[in-house]
Amino acid sequence: MKTATLVSESSLSLPADSYIYKILQTKTQNGALAAISSDDSLRIIDAETLQLKACGLFNKTHEGVTCLETFDADPNCVLTTGRDGAGCCWDLRSGEKTFEVHDAHGASYLSLDSKGLNVAAGTELTQSQATVTIWDSRSMKNSFVYTECHSDDISRLQFHPANPSYLLSGSTDGLVNIYDTAVPDEEEALFQITNHGSSIHHAGFLSSTEFYALSHDENLSVYHVIKPHETVENAIPFKFGDLRSVLHCEYVIDIIPLGNGQAIIGTGIHSTQELGLVPLQFGSQWSIPTDQAIRLNGGHGSEIVRSMCLDDASQKVFTAGEDGLVKVWQIQANDEEENKKENEEQSQPRDKKAVLSERLKKSKSGKEKIREKFAPY
Repeated sequence: MKTATLVSESSLSLPADSYIYKILQTKTQNGALAAISSDDSLRIIDAETLQLKACGLFNKTHEGVTCLETFDADPNCVLTTGRDGAGCCWDLRSGEKTFEVHDAHGASYLSLDSKGLNVAAGTELTQSQATVTIWDSRSMKNSFVYTECHSDDISRLQFHPANPSYLLSGSTDGLVNIYDTAVPDEEEALFQITNHGSSIHHAGFLSSTEFYALSHDENLSVYHVIKPHETVENAIPFKFGDLRSVLHCEYVIDIIPLGNGQAIIGTGIHSTQELGLVPLQFGSQWSIPTDQAIRLNGGHGSEIVRSMCLDDASQKVFTAGEDGLVKVWQIQANDEEENKKENEEQSQPRDKKAVLSERLKKSKSGKEKIREKFAPY
């Protein structure tokens, strides 16, 4: 089993007893990191030094910040939502808020995503209604409002990687829905309903034809994306069951898609103070090859890790947790041959996440192949 070595850590100058909800790599040219925390701040930090960037501190973004995502239409902006029922866009160059939208009923936003100029946000159940709203960021007018498709908090949203009109939503009602937002009528737009059986923690697309659902009790299944008006009689899901038993962990941090039907499962173990990165991949069938896992010894001690992200170019892993720290881990090569290959790879341009994906998928011959359970809401 490979390991990742802790190379640095930082508190980001957060107030005492703060904890970090989410960390992600921005789409800016320098690949800076963005983080939201319990003091309701947004911080933009240098991925190498973990120092705050110029214009990188956004204080009191919300009264209870909940979500952070990159803005698909502009690599120099990020999006946030909050319990105050607001969705905001922040320009990382100027340090200014570029737009703000609000839920019509003031409901807390718990999920967020964007595709092109469209921004989607999902609410907490308020006045017996949970809402998915999609805005056109040019006019800031509602393009669509879905109010009938979920009966509880909307915990997850994600646009389809290839079809920008398809939107996935996951809810604590146990359902994962897929809509065609090009269809104006809500009932007609909803073309796939999947009952996962328990409250959705994470859900998203693994490829253009597959999506996953992970419940708050850590049960994972992979489902086939149907086409509008297609039947699902032969679309049998691949069920892994409770990942705590499968992966011998105590909780799942997140599932990070790498594209082409592959992903990384981030896990945590309190008792041994350990984090893990385990590949989820498709060959003849879906599998989780635990012998290819990467161990992050020490983790964040006994504290919960709420978020993690990967940087393929540097082979680094960034983790953030309830100890208020961001930690940087370097994935270690197994032998001299792998070190040589890494140097060759770094000298050639590669698709984002391709290197990590290949190194995590190894054949027996030795050739390379390839949950915010404690969410702020």
